[in-house]
Amino acid sequence: MSDMAITRTWLLARLSLIYTMAVLLVSCSKEEREWIDVPLADNVFFEERPAYRSDVIEIPVFALSDLEYKLDMKQGNAIAYQWQAQNLVDPTSLLIEFHGHTIRTSDAPGDVMFYKVSRGDTSEGYMVAPFDGIHGWYFSNESSQDIMVELRLSGFYTISEDSNSEDSKL
Repeated sequence: MSDMAITRTWLLARLSLIYTMAVLLVSCSKEEREWIDVPLADNVFFEERPAYRSDVIEIPVFALSDLEYKLDMKQGNAIAYQWQAQNLVDPTSLLIEFHGHTIRTSDAPGDVMFYKVSRGDTSEGYMVAPFDGIHGWYFSNESSQDIMVELRLSGFYTISEDSNSEDSKL
């Protein structure tokens, strides 16, 4: 067989393969698929771009005292967090309430939601704010030693101006 005949045979085989692949791709793209149109739920899509930030914060919690560390967040904004208590001998002596509440504008009761209530020396996770308001951690140090809580945050929030105030639970 001559070189020209081999080249022609190879070219025809290649064109045949390309044609077969094109037919298969076209037939796959024409498959009818059914979809159920799900209506857009409230608080899923937002046409604003919040500012992203990241912080590492050292929070002193004195012996036999408590404080609340607060973030201001808009509904739908999210944070990822990790905190660890340093110098804590007995992890059960630290009570933590991770929660959020609305900002009261009258004497009417506000809304509060507890995300996690526990005792320990570390926690991590993420949270999507269910409503506009204050979201954060209440730390109650029931030990006789001062401790330092290192809080690592990233997401969409601002640090509340009255954060880190003692005895400010809810």
